[in-house]
Amino acid sequence: MANEGINENNKVGIVTLYHANYNFGGLLQAYALPKVLKEHFGIEAEQIDYVPTVQSVKEEQDNKKGIAKCFYRIIYNFGIFFFDKVNKKKLNRRKQAFDSFINEIPHGETPCDYYTINESLNRYGVFVCGGDQIWNDFKEDQNIEVYSLQFVPSEYKKIAYGPSMAGLEASSSFKKVMRNGLNGLDAVSVREKKSLSVLQQLTDKNIEVVVDPVLLMTADEWTRSERGTKNKGKYVLCYLLGDSTQQREAVKKAAKRLRLPVLTFPHILVNVVRKCDLFFGNIHDYTSGPREFIGLIKNAEMVITDSFHACVFSMIFKTPFAVFERGGIGETGNMNSRIYDFLEEYHLENQLVTAEELTEMKEIPKIDFTYAHEHWKKRREESLKYLENALKND
Repeated sequence: MANEGINENNKVGIVTLYHANYNFGGLLQAYALPKVLKEHFGIEAEQIDYVPTVQSVKEEQDNKKGIAKCFYRIIYNFGIFFFDKVNKKKLNRRKQAFDSFINEIPHGETPCDYYTINESLNRYGVFVCGGDQIWNDFKEDQNIEVYSLQFVPSEYKKIAYGPSMAGLEASSSFKKVMRNGLNGLDAVSVREKKSLSVLQQLTDKNIEVVVDPVLLMTADEWTRSERGTKNKGKYVLCYLLGDSTQQREAVKKAAKRLRLPVLTFPHILVNVVRKCDLFFGNIHDYTSGPREFIGLIKNAEMVITDSFHACVFSMIFKTPFAVFERGGIGETGNMNSRIYDFLEEYHLENQLVTAEELTEMKEIPKIDFTYAHEHWKKRREESLKYLENALKND
């Protein structure tokens, strides 16, 4: 793409969920944006190693409520203690794979926090916030200020590229902070169309809807970025971030009908594995980092997930997939709005299933990805054009 008029002399600093982010999708989007800026526009870009402020007091109080929750925590911790004793080395191998990938992503040399991030003003001429779920109401106000670039003076160019919100409701405190942030940005975009109903009320600036950073790269580019994995034969890849035992039982039954083993990534939670994942699946993967993750999705017979990015990479590689809602159907403030938006936009709504529907599955779904890939090409070009325009000198 032509880069005439783009300021090529200013290095770009990106603020997103990068620091110690042991999440496949989160790191892959953090990898994609600086790569695209370099390869498509010739602009040096890197992640600012921002260490978010700790969870809010409200969250801590909510986590402590209820005798039932306390009882669950005792049982849960017992399972964690048992697992840590047996499989600590396996968890360390996964952490090492993530740490290696984190270090591969261009980033600032020194971590910073809310009080020191302004030192990055000496290093970058352009600042970008996004993508991923950085504009969430449950984050500390200090983090929202950083994630909307309020530490950056107006003489710098400030761009939002595809930030996401988890829910469609917002507190008055969140709206106040976000209003200041949005009105200070030079160009604003979001990842989900549904979030416009909240954010457009806070500013007169035009807010565009762009694709997630991982969708700025083509399937061929992702194939070149993936790392080969050992031959695991045929398998169903299951990546669940929620803790539903009902969904896991449905996966077991579906895989049995399909006569395929289930490959899982027992979920890291503060360097431990949740009790519901202890004995779930036939193949437990503890060695894959983000590069291997996308290779495993590409080579799977089918993907079953509740993860937005696992859905996206399934579409990219035309891998049959089914997606669960995470949490209850229609819950306010849950993580599902981004999946609804994606499935609707790419005409893949039929891939959203319940546990009961998956249990009855008798064959791998045959999905026609023709429209999805045609639409993706169009939206990718539009999103790259947004970046090009946003980066131009005034």
